[in-house]
Amino acid sequence: MANTVQSLDRALEILETLAVEGRGLGVTELSQRVGLHKSTVHRMLATFAEWGYVEKNSEDDRYRLGMKIIDIGSIYLNNIELKTEALPYLRELREKSQQPVHLARLEDGQVIYIEKVDVINSIRMYSQIGRRVPVHCTALGKAMAAHFNIIEVEEIIGNRGLVRVTEKTIVDKNRFLEELKLTRQRGYALDDEENEVGIRCVAAPIMDYRGKVIAAISTSGPVEAFTYEVIEELKKHVMATAQKISARMGYMA
Repeated sequence: MANTVQSLDRALEILETLAVEGRGLGVTELSQRVGLHKSTVHRMLATFAEWGYVEKNSEDDRYRLGMKIIDIGSIYLNNIELKTEALPYLRELREKSQQPVHLARLEDGQVIYIEKVDVINSIRMYSQIGRRVPVHCTALGKAMAAHFNIIEVEEIIGNRGLVRVTEKTIVDKNRFLEELKLTRQRGYALDDEENEVGIRCVAAPIMDYRGKVIAAISTSGPVEAFTYEVIEELKKHVMATAQKISARMGYMA
């Protein structure tokens, strides 16, 4: 194949070979299948194992595909299903708020936008599909993190920190934990110019059939339109929309 990286080609061949062998393969047998030296195969397997893409059975020394492969496939399929199920409700919320509406997931300790329903002539916002933003200063991030256990939250803080983005960003750990507690109690999260000056955002979490948070939705707008009085009314629509999408994902309250 032209314009390919040979080492990557070999690595992918190893994964595809393991994929069709449910019982797994030892290093010797796998090296014979792919036509590579045992030492080369062993190094690649060690790297895959480190990332969770393969697992070694200590009883028979055979290698099998790891759970990371399943996780990635599940995330991809869930994203497709989630976006399909959520889109009509996102449009409905957009009509109520008359402001942009977002759908996002958490990935590697960051919020990633996976869908956006915009409005004509809306204020320019720094949001676009695929963009990553911090957890601690976004309503989307707080809506999801509020349903994580303390170990998961501590890991996000440890890896990503509490970086100041605006003057209103919460950068104190204890205050952030209190904010998550409040968010969980009231059922929605608020970003009060913590990520963008002049922008407020209201978000609520989306649950799946296991009762696990898998995403969040939000609507955002300029502080002139998103007054605290407006937010009091709007939060009901955001939470109701999140509940409808959660039900479509199998969640039973």
